[in-house]
Amino acid sequence: MFSFLQLVITIAVSAAAVAATSLPLIGSDHSVDTSFTSLANTPLTRTISDPNAIYVAPHFAYVRIPSGGVLTVSAADGSQAVNYTGHHKNFYAEYVRGPSAVITYTPPATTSSSDHPAFVVDRYVSGSGNIATTESICSTDNTKGAPCLKDSDSPKYKKAQAVARLLIGGGGLCTGWLFGSEGHLITNNHCIVDAEAATNVQVEFGAECATCDDPNNSQQFGCKGEVVATSVEFLRTNKTLDYTLVKLKLKDGASLTKYGYLQARASKPALNDPIYVAHHPRYKPSCISTVLDNGDMGKIEKLSMNKCQPDLVGYSLDTDGGSSGAPVLCAKENSVVALHNCGGCMNGAIKMYKIVDELKSLGLLPADAISSGGDDDPSPPMTTTPHSPSTTSPSPSTTFPPMTTMSPSPSTTFPPMTTTSPSPSTKKPSITSKSPAPTTKSPSTSRRPVPTTTRPRKTCKRKTKKPSPSHPTQPPPSNAQSPPAKL
Repeated sequence: MFSFLQLVITIAVSAAAVAATSLPLIGSDHSVDTSFTSLANTPLTRTISDPNAIYVAPHFAYVRIPSGGVLTVSAADGSQAVNYTGHHKNFYAEYVRGPSAVITYTPPATTSSSDHPAFVVDRYVSGSGNIATTESICSTDNTKGAPCLKDSDSPKYKKAQAVARLLIGGGGLCTGWLFGSEGHLITNNHCIVDAEAATNVQVEFGAECATCDDPNNSQQFGCKGEVVATSVEFLRTNKTLDYTLVKLKLKDGASLTKYGYLQARASKPALNDPIYVAHHPRYKPSCISTVLDNGDMGKIEKLSMNKCQPDLVGYSLDTDGGSSGAPVLCAKENSVVALHNCGGCMNGAIKMYKIVDELKSLGLLPADAISSGGDDDPSPPMTTTPHSPSTTSPSPSTTFPPMTTMSPSPSTTFPPMTTTSPSPSTKKPSITSKSPAPTTKSPSTSRRPVPTTTRPRKTCKRKTKKPSPSHPTQPPPSNAQSPPAKL
């Protein structure tokens, strides 16, 4: 029979586990004026402002831009501009770093009279940078910006190139990484829970500052990289193993070649394996955690602990909200041994071999996903064929969604209509509709403590069997696009 103290401790641990495995949120939705729209033949410029925000992202109920017209979302100074054309619905525009987002619609040079809207903005998301999450900085924060290791520890720096920061549903923060050579990305289940969530995921690579001493290394949304996809194909999730596997729906012109990819170690992690974590804590630029407060290299300190999930590996490297889904790599062979998912001191991660075994059994393991056990970097992947969004160029229709009456938020400002030309910008993102596919979930497991039986080992185990993954032929990338800022 539980004593009262045992009961209190059990409840506290359970509550902490729930909090630690929820999606960290940095922003929230706000309503806008229901007249925030424009006819297809009428130019319009309006600004959404939130003085306390560090980023703003408008949400479009739909976009139906006639041929020759363009819809642009940019910062107040015209920077960070992204153009949208064609037909799309139910999506967040790529975020704009700063307190304002300017929406400019430029109709075609010649148009016939039209009584249908070219677009409808039904809300926007913004955030001040505060994140409610379990703090995971263990004493002193020893995390470094990726550029700090570019020359001193280039293998770790190179591996960090395959790690992306994810903005999910406009306001959720996580980390994900390229798994294998076919454009697959893996993160936590509590980051992308189902196919519906996968329709609004901004995947940003190259979010890295130029130098180690750049003050933006510590800034949320700092050093904006390249948003290569704004939605992903949902393939598999497992709540117990807290992972989700997706495939990127690349934007026109996007290429993954320069980012490389990561590989998992199929064998089990070992006690005292030297490790490091490549991640985007609090949506900061690329960071790498390598050392502890005493200067020692990070390592696997526990082989089995029951925290957010049962049977996690434990370590004391620094992480923070938004680090969820980060790879925990063995420093000996630079392969992924665990998937970070649980904050606190110490941190916890799912053993990667369990995820590999499940994906193998389902026939979903990406090509080149398993490390050969050597120290060499894998070859960078060919660019995967961009997915065409399911909502592109729908059949012509004269029926449009009714506009929902909302009370305008005090933080939304609408200056007088003016006509402006769109700033030079990136190509349109691939946007998909929210048409959720069935989510495959594994049954929940017992959370009873699992005893540690593995004997301590001093070095990382190497695989003795080299897989022979297929290398499918992939088309060359289209013209490159210039980049557009846990727990």
